[in-house]
Amino acid sequence: MRRALVSVFCLAILLTVLAGCGEKTVIPESAERSVVDVVSRETGFRPKDVRCPSDVEAKAGGSFACQFTGPEGVPYLAQVEITGVEGERVEFYVKTRPR
Repeated sequence: MRRALVSVFCLAILLTVLAGCGEKTVIPESAERSVVDVVSRETGFRPKDVRCPSDVEAKAGGSFACQFTGPEGVPYLAQVEITGVEGERVEFYVKTRPR
């Protein structure tokens, strides 16, 4: 029987970096580490290959998707919704599901 990860939600913090024209963007490596931390903490499964996009504007209301391999090699999607930005911190909500 295939074990699926349950949808996960959590507030976490990512560092941001200033990009051209003063726009703040989410650092992909920080997002990836945070997804690993959230999934590990909530499910006990630690993904090894999380990939998040670059050039995501750090703006409340924005969202982006990260991909990773779940239990038994099943492809998963982590939908990340940005809920707030304060200085260099980005708060977000994460929800995972099989692709």
